Amino acid sequence: MSPTATPGRRIDSWKEIAAFFGRDERTVRRWEKERSLPVHRIPGERGGVFAYTDELTGWLNSTSVENGRASLPDAAAPEAIPPPLPDPPLDRPSASRWWPLPLALSVAALLLLVWIGYRHRATLRAHRLAAAVSTAHTPDPQAEEFYLKGRYYWDRRTEGSLTQAVDAFTQAVVHDPEYAKAYAGLAECYDIMPEFTSTPRSEAFPRAIAAATKALSLDDSLAEAHRALGFALFYWEWNVPRALDEYRRAIALDPRDEEGHHWYATSLLTLHRYPEALAEIDQARKLEPTSRSILSDQALIRYWNGDRAGAMTQLREIERAEPDFLSAPRYLAGLAFAQKDYRTFIEQTRLQGTITHDPQYTDMADAAERGLSHGGFHGMLEAMRPVQEHYFQMGRTSGYELARTCALLGRKEDAVRYLNATIQDHDYIVFGAISDPDFASLHGNAGYEQIRRQLLAHIGART
Repeated sequence: MSPTATPGRRIDSWKEIAAFFGRDERTVRRWEKERSLPVHRIPGERGGVFAYTDELTGWLNSTSVENGRASLPDAAAPEAIPPPLPDPPLDRPSASRWWPLPLALSVAALLLLVWIGYRHRATLRAHRLAAAVSTAHTPDPQAEEFYLKGRYYWDRRTEGSLTQAVDAFTQAVVHDPEYAKAYAGLAECYDIMPEFTSTPRSEAFPRAIAAATKALSLDDSLAEAHRALGFALFYWEWNVPRALDEYRRAIALDPRDEEGHHWYATSLLTLHRYPEALAEIDQARKLEPTSRSILSDQALIRYWNGDRAGAMTQLREIERAEPDFLSAPRYLAGLAFAQKDYRTFIEQTRLQGTITHDPQYTDMADAAERGLSHGGFHGMLEAMRPVQEHYFQMGRTSGYELARTCALLGRKEDAVRYLNATIQDHDYIVFGAISDPDFASLHGNAGYEQIRRQLLAHIGART
């Protein structure tokens, strides 16, 4: 996982320092030589380096960085330009040597327009909320710029971009400790980190609740703070009634807030309230038609509302258009497994490994492919089980997928044990066990029925 830019945190190696900036190692090594990037060397260890995130952030905000593609011209507004393109790989000439100049200018212009458009939308939303509340806090101008930068990176929803978003929101709070929107932004970063990064739920969600609570203590009329709190209450504390109240409060405060409708929709999906979920996600898409996260979740909700072919087509389109985005292959893998399309399941599982660089996806795909080739569906499950067990013992998974594999193999007591482990891990995916046909073999099992009653009690359903 990329380092989180909190004050004083140490990061080790050129690789991690490069990841902090979203650049390659060659660039940050050059910055150290030419721009005095604050990198420290480990005494007596040749090539060993480390850095502190607060020093790197301070350097970024006080130094002009010239990288051949984009410039941070002054300390006043380094965040007011589009994020720089990554440097070309070492074994390839710079793209500027091969692209025709008009094309290069067109790409640069497009990036600038994307950033300006996002910033314009975010500014309009901020002004809309401020107009609705006459006592709204007027933020420090530099803090507001950091906030807008954080929103841009948050919307990308990748491990690297979320790290940059946390850093930007933290800088906003440093510049203006009374800025409620910056705390809400931090809360929403922590809300989605368990899905898009390797951050444990036990670390992310308590921070989300703390940041959202702080935001609301500063401004209880802030819609994004209510939706951030609702998300954490739903997916971590499983406090469904209060979470739904927070979503509804957010939407009442700002009916045009697409994320309020979006997160309300995904929670309704978890509760199997499919028509309501579809209505909310459709509203979210109307408000923000360019969000790849909303588009992906809309496809998933369409699938469970019966439009399976349309949903799969939509996810494939997102996957082609956004090859670095995790949600599309993750959803496609799960839906392919449900449809018994195991080749697609393996393909999409492998793609998740390519995007995340997480070996467990590659290991799972390799095992599933071997097992399917030699023993069909049963062989695939038997090959997957030890891989899932390995990563479960490492604490890398909650146990739900392992529980499903055991249930399909008829290992009922093992399945129940891993479902209980999933509950202990507070992984909301366990609610799927209530109605997932893959757990049909457990119906009537005393341990499973107890789990089912426990989960139904959380969502307020009757047995």
